[in-house]
Amino acid sequence: MVFKRIHILFFIVLVGSLQSCALFRPSSAKNIRVNKSPFFDNISISLNPKGPKTGQVQERNAGSINFIEDRAEATYLNDLQGIEYIPPVIFRYAVLLDIEVEKLTNKKLIEYVHNWWAVPYRIGGNSKEGVDCSAFVKGLTSEAYGLSLPRTSREQADYCKEISKQELKEGDLVFFADGRSISHVGMYISNNKFVHASTSMGVVISDLHESYWSRRFVKAGRLN
Repeated sequence: MVFKRIHILFFIVLVGSLQSCALFRPSSAKNIRVNKSPFFDNISISLNPKGPKTGQVQERNAGSINFIEDRAEATYLNDLQGIEYIPPVIFRYAVLLDIEVEKLTNKKLIEYVHNWWAVPYRIGGNSKEGVDCSAFVKGLTSEAYGLSLPRTSREQADYCKEISKQELKEGDLVFFADGRSISHVGMYISNNKFVHASTSMGVVISDLHESYWSRRFVKAGRLN
């Protein structure tokens, strides 16, 4: 009787083991799907493994690859080689600017804005304790583009080459006034958004289409 029970128990254990092993069967190569492109919108960048990472930007459409352009700034956030390497802060600003993350190619600009984000406004200020609009733009221009600007917003306006609002691109400056003379400055980033040291909110990103800024907009300027 005991011997019979042992045989029954052994049979149950054996069947259970065979069923359990079935859970760990290796998948067929045909069932493994590999996504070789970690980029959004089927955009990929192939980096040059030797020398400077100038890279080639390529767009994949209907199985074909269309060459777009080869340029030094096409480094996918300067150094990062795939979407999985992008820090969350980059996604944060892509959302704030309402643009594709691939378009945020100026790493120094984003890092500077992030480090100064919400620093309170202080007239004449030039530190994390408080900064005014022209001092913030001066520091951002120096860090992101290696250019030296005059100190005040009026001087910065005179220093720039005036352009139309429709010509704005990253790095251009936008100027505002409450009265006749220019009293505020910010740096344009993308998609009608500009970063500046606001008197009410500190360093923040605003939209040129907002009624407050639209009414006070005076001119746009491009750095030499």
